[in-house]
Amino acid sequence: MSQTKKQTHIEVSANQVVGIIIGWCIVYFLFPLFDFLPQEQVATISTGIFFIASYLRSYAIRRLFNKEKT
Repeated sequence: MSQTKKQTHIEVSANQVVGIIIGWCIVYFLFPLFDFLPQEQVATISTGIFFIASYLRSYAIRRLFNKEKT
């Protein structure tokens, strides 16, 4: 059974809101830990952190919404 358009909008909205919260927390709590590193390293590390956080967030929310359908 596939999602309705409304369910898809709810899932995407939840993903975006959770992403904003996680992104804010990463910037607020983790970036100060990298003050001593050169800017290039901070950019590389932060890109990796955001990629992993985004993947895990999207995966978890997708699984949550798919679990509710069954």
